[in-house]
Amino acid sequence: MYDIRQFKPVLYTLLILGVSGFALAAQSPGIWVLAVSGILVNAWLVKTGRFQPLPRWLANFITLFSLLVVSVQFRSTSAVLVIGQFLILLQLIKLFEQRANRDYAQLLVLSLLLMVASAINTASLLFAVVFAAFLFVALYCCLLFHLKTETDHAKASLPAPLLRGHPLGLRQDQRHLARSMRRLTALVAVVSVATAVVVFLLFPRGTGAGVLGQLQVPGPPLTGFNEQVNFQDVSKITQNQQVIAYVKVWRNDEPVQGTETLLLRGVTQDLYDPRARLWRRSDPQKAEMGPVTISSGEPISFPTEPPPDGAALWRQEIILGATQTPVLFALAGPLQFSANRSLSLRFSPTDGAIRASDPINQKVEYEVVSTNTLGTRSSLEDLERRRQFLPAWDPRILAYARRRDVCGADAEGNNLADAREKLNAGTLFVPDRSLDDRIALNIERHLRSTFEYTLDLTDDAKILSTEDPIVAFLTRVKRGHCEYFASAMTALCQSLGMEARMVVGFKVDGEDYNQMTGTYVVRQSHAHAWVECLTADGWKSYDPTSGSAADAAAQQVGFFGRVRRFFDFLEYKWATSVVAYDNDNRENLIQRIETAATNVAINNTPSLPSGSPADWFNNALNNTQFWLTSSKVIIVLVVLMSLALVAAVGWYLLEWHRLRRRAARIGLESLPGPDQLRLVRQLGFYDDLMRLLARHEVTRPKHLTPQEFTETLTFLPAEAYDAVRRLTRIFYRVRFGRTELKPPQQHRLAEVVHRVEDCLSAPSGG
Repeated sequence: MYDIRQFKPVLYTLLILGVSGFALAAQSPGIWVLAVSGILVNAWLVKTGRFQPLPRWLANFITLFSLLVVSVQFRSTSAVLVIGQFLILLQLIKLFEQRANRDYAQLLVLSLLLMVASAINTASLLFAVVFAAFLFVALYCCLLFHLKTETDHAKASLPAPLLRGHPLGLRQDQRHLARSMRRLTALVAVVSVATAVVVFLLFPRGTGAGVLGQLQVPGPPLTGFNEQVNFQDVSKITQNQQVIAYVKVWRNDEPVQGTETLLLRGVTQDLYDPRARLWRRSDPQKAEMGPVTISSGEPISFPTEPPPDGAALWRQEIILGATQTPVLFALAGPLQFSANRSLSLRFSPTDGAIRASDPINQKVEYEVVSTNTLGTRSSLEDLERRRQFLPAWDPRILAYARRRDVCGADAEGNNLADAREKLNAGTLFVPDRSLDDRIALNIERHLRSTFEYTLDLTDDAKILSTEDPIVAFLTRVKRGHCEYFASAMTALCQSLGMEARMVVGFKVDGEDYNQMTGTYVVRQSHAHAWVECLTADGWKSYDPTSGSAADAAAQQVGFFGRVRRFFDFLEYKWATSVVAYDNDNRENLIQRIETAATNVAINNTPSLPSGSPADWFNNALNNTQFWLTSSKVIIVLVVLMSLALVAAVGWYLLEWHRLRRRAARIGLESLPGPDQLRLVRQLGFYDDLMRLLARHEVTRPKHLTPQEFTETLTFLPAEAYDAVRRLTRIFYRVRFGRTELKPPQQHRLAEVVHRVEDCLSAPSGG
């Protein structure tokens, strides 16, 4: 009997893959560094023989303390991510507590649960690759673990003398164990993957989020969309590059290929609560239409202002990921909406916001037709309803808004805020908005040119937490991210009596357009806040955020930019062809196959084909056209075949390089290519013999022939010397004769080389 030496390295690899998958899903590189460091330290301690298991009481105490630490995060972080963090801590504790096979079994189970938690939280292509590697390694590890437990059980039950065995037999078993286990793993994996593909394609899958989907409690994003704008969390924010949506846009049926900047509106907020330090909508329930339930593929029209004559229509096809919010994003002025599944919708005619009745917990595809204009809607009823909710703005905000360098001045140097106040003196109903656009532009210019964009507010956390954040931003801090800029401009405009609201959504431009997919790639880092003001010409958009915000989020051009877009293309195909492959896609596939089979049965009659051979060929081609229409399945097959082709080419190049190096070692580099490759495959046993002797510090000088070198090895043990002589004679018969070694003969020669190794490795008797 012998130890299963491959088990622990494979186990450590499996644990690192599990942690890597969770780090990708949670986007937490810190967790990855901590966990991998702990795993590597444990591996080093075990390798060097310094490992001592933790006492049970200490391991239990650390477990309870870890549970207390992660439970505090349930309010602010997704429950699945909190569970994943706890599973990682349990793995580290179990690693340093391991004593028996039971602990290894628990590590395997914990690692599998960690990957399940990660899979619930993400659907990215990179995670799918890691997950696939994890499953194959987990299968191999489980087979090794089963063999290890059986070996340990046999060691414990057999008498001690029987455990010794013959050393040559044990070494031979150890050499062939890894190969046999890998072959068994490959066989089981191929059968499992084939079964999984068949189940994925043919068996129906529900479209609901399910129980696991409900576990995804929304947490505060980093740089990402959040429908609530508040200033409670003041800290350093990091860029979140997670792809949240893909958008295709047509303008009057002409594709927009990255030439336009898109403002995908989410929610609007026009009321600020200084006590709670957050923005909200003014009485949203009275302003909303719905809920209205629409069926899959059924369009619905919104009661919006009709587009002016000659206005362009913008059609958007949007694939939106699980945002954990009910907000549906679109360009301004939505006229029509349809989705790939049933949805319950709410629509606000006042601001054009579209919302689902429930949070978006899974990927959804929908299409919106918009005018990309804000319109002029603002009835007296809406105005009066908002006025009763408007806050009494801090006098410092009003004083700041009335400054000449902020609101601007006319040609005579008169303050525009004073001029606007005079125009509206005594106005009871519709105010005069003739100066509102100029004032808004001046405020926008002032904020963009005077204030600094930053995601790091840790140095100003004390000021922003003790004072009103908007007042502190305008008077003391003078830097922040887009929500501070938009909040400040909205507050300044409203303090002067103007109609203004803040809009939260996504801003994407030509740098975010991927020509390979024809889509705008929307990331969480593209989340943005801007301002809309009601002017004499209707609602207009203003972006007061400093221009450095765009510089911070700009993509690299050149080689790395192209590489990134290629990965965006793979992510897009993964999202549309695999993740979005639901019950409807399966039914369409099966229906196409049945229709094509029926057409083939009808068209394939015993009579001879009529018409010319070209007509017969076209008919046959039309009968198989359904394979071309199943584009999603074809894309998956093409991607799989491409990956297989890349793997085959890589394996061929690696094997070619290995054979060329072996030919150089044997002395065949001067032969023609075909003869060189033929002989190097035949003489592999002799190269293995020379490398074996080199490991024992016995090398052949270049001036000696193989036969001359063999005659100098009389100092070797008799058994090894005789084997080397026989192998050298066979080398000459193959190299200079016409002898061809068949696979069984090559296998026997490899066994002879292994016996030489055992003979040289055996300790000398005293």
